Amino acid sequence: MTRRRRNDARRSAVRFWRRKVQKLVESGNSGEAQTSLPQLQKAVDKAAARGVIHPNRAARLKARLAKSLHRS
Repeated sequence: MTRRRRNDARRSAVRFWRRKVQKLVESGNSGEAQTSLPQLQKAVDKAAARGVIHPNRAARLKARLAKSLHRS
């Protein structure tokens, strides 16, 4: 498997979990969103650790979604 495919898969996982958590927060399903948030954080941390996304972007993404979850 090439690096590009691995990186695309990691980036795709981040997008998938981000969309899932955002939809759950917007629909008011905070219980399910709280169970999905750690999976998003794991995917984001893995992507940042491997250089797929910038570490500051990872931190910003996690903070914003946690904040939106806390507000709901």
